[in-house]
Amino acid sequence: MTSSLPRRARRLLAAAAMPLLATISLTATSANAADMSVKAPVAAPVPLWNGFYLGVHGGYGVGSTRLVDSGFAFAQDRFTMDTRGAIAGAQVGGNWQFGNLVVGAELDLSWASMKGSRPADPANIFSGITVAYHALATGTGRVGYAFDSLLTYVKGGVAWANVDFQTFTGTPFPSDFNHQRTGLTAGAGLEYALMNNLSARLEYDYLYFGPAAILLNTKAGGQNLDHQLHLVKLGVNYRFNGDAPPARY
Repeated sequence: MTSSLPRRARRLLAAAAMPLLATISLTATSANAADMSVKAPVAAPVPLWNGFYLGVHGGYGVGSTRLVDSGFAFAQDRFTMDTRGAIAGAQVGGNWQFGNLVVGAELDLSWASMKGSRPADPANIFSGITVAYHALATGTGRVGYAFDSLLTYVKGGVAWANVDFQTFTGTPFPSDFNHQRTGLTAGAGLEYALMNNLSARLEYDYLYFGPAAILLNTKAGGQNLDHQLHLVKLGVNYRFNGDAPPARY
């Protein structure tokens, strides 16, 4: 007589245990897969135009200065001087992208060499005058629409200009006057992403400085001046992508 189970009983036990072992193996595999899906983060893509940026620009500007002179110190009651010249400078700003919509803000500062003049009238030696823009700055908000690598935008805000005048009185030593002005600006542009962080842009800006009183000649009580400028700029920007969204799980 033997203490071991009969052969038939062992076969029955083995057949009954196989489904249980298969169930345990399947449960363990599912648990491992679920654990892997929890631990593997899927990072959300950073929108292309998101981030703060720093850049440089150069370009050309034309404009006009209108002078209203009721005292006729400059031979005519009112006249306009055309101005033109080069600009160069830098800009800093930030973009926030929501789908195709891009909003942002920007501050730019430009060195300028834009000049215009009106020669003296032979009948009035007090009539000669020149105008020169030495610096320009704007602070604007921007709204744009992104077509993948191409961003189109409009902008608007405040403008500042540093303007110098010289008036001639028939002597070798003209009188100099500095004219600090604040006004309004509006513009539009195209920006193209050359790579993830570097882009090039083409922009048009209109600057307007409304009438303001200034004393350019002691012969009369004073003059009123207003200015308008049209600027075309080419520039490049480097974006830092500082506002990337957190990873999603």
